[in-house]
Amino acid sequence: MGLGVLVLLAVAGPAIPLMAKQFDDHQLVMLGEYHRYAQLHAFLEQLVRDPRFICRADDVVIEFGNSRMQPIADRWASGAPVSEAELESMYRETIVPLTWNSPVYRQFYEAIREINQEHLCPKPLRLVLADAPIDWSKIHSGKELIPYGERDLNYFNSVEREVISRHRKAFMLSGLAHAVKAGEDEPTTAGMIEKKYPGILFTIAPMASDELPPPSLEVVRGSHLENSTFNWYWESQPERKWPPMAQVVDAVLYLGKERTFTYPSPKIYLEPAYLAELRRRAALIKEYSGQDFITAIDALVKEARAMK
Repeated sequence: MGLGVLVLLAVAGPAIPLMAKQFDDHQLVMLGEYHRYAQLHAFLEQLVRDPRFICRADDVVIEFGNSRMQPIADRWASGAPVSEAELESMYRETIVPLTWNSPVYRQFYEAIREINQEHLCPKPLRLVLADAPIDWSKIHSGKELIPYGERDLNYFNSVEREVISRHRKAFMLSGLAHAVKAGEDEPTTAGMIEKKYPGILFTIAPMASDELPPPSLEVVRGSHLENSTFNWYWESQPERKWPPMAQVVDAVLYLGKERTFTYPSPKIYLEPAYLAELRRRAALIKEYSGQDFITAIDALVKEARAMK
């Protein structure tokens, strides 16, 4: 057997045990996601219910929750009573207006609560909300959104305050753009952690590929991926100038060739009060950044009305 094959065997294999092993040497294991990626969230259901992995973490840190609602998250994860409105507020009150309505995020909240209720691990998991602590009721102009626009910084601050400073271990879940350590854009959450706390973070990028039997993990360092450019991975934007893979992520998660996305029924946007508030927020976001969610909201409402 050649040396190259020996190296490959050392850094690639079934995903869950290899991901669990990373807690031997890292305080934080971070998985970047394509939002609403159904195959990834099917894997996440397995991952967080597998004691080999999840019981090595103290906390689960998520992008899809307003950090101002942390007291609700603590009650939710502990199994205490939480109203439907309170539960929805954790993911509906973020600065991101539509993405987290996908049922896969609600299912993730429910999985963490169930794991604690079932006493899967010797100690309960804490659910840490890491998006900006915005109070939309106090936002009346685009300029007032400025303090909440640094979403990578807000995520970093939550992790530093709730996990790193307390010497706890965490599984972190965010959009992939926040989980890359280096790139062209402004500093990412992963990049900030790596700079201030070198070596404590292990980052993973998912991939729709059957190069290895899904779900498999391939560690970048020591593999054929190490010196390849990240453009190989981020092929949808070939014009971007990426450094080698080993500087960007620590591993690739293979999930099979199929990649589909899970969306909610558009009927949720027919709730009058929620729709009015969504449109108000969308107008403020457009004033602040130019990003237009109003058109998408109108299209969803039209689709929902056609379903009646």
